[in-house]
Amino acid sequence: MKQILLAALVLCPLACAAQERAADAPVELSREDWHARIKIARERAEVMRRERRSFTSLPPTRDEIAAEATKQVLEDESLVRGDIVSTNRGLFRFEGSPDKDREASDFVRIPETVLSCQAAAVVSSCSRP
Repeated sequence: MKQILLAALVLCPLACAAQERAADAPVELSREDWHARIKIARERAEVMRRERRSFTSLPPTRDEIAAEATKQVLEDESLVRGDIVSTNRGLFRFEGSPDKDREASDFVRIPETVLSCQAAAVVSSCSRP
């Protein structure tokens, strides 16, 4: 029993010393200091928000999306003669060779009048009883 009491007296000051604060750390903040810390934290958060916003790119426009899709279609290596592709400049029929590099002359524009006539023919054939 004496040994336990002796051990408690020896170890207690060590445990209590570990819980003491450093002399330079304030125990309590004044209201003004607290408000100053909050203001600094808000300013830091605002700067971080602005910096992150400046690094994010704007979403692409419809024209940029269409131009990228056109580029992908024109560079498509799976195209075979007679394939029809849709671009931001209209519909084109591929007339080139799948083995050769693409050129503008490999694509023949399909006139809108042809499309209108074919669409009208399809509609009229569908409306027949």
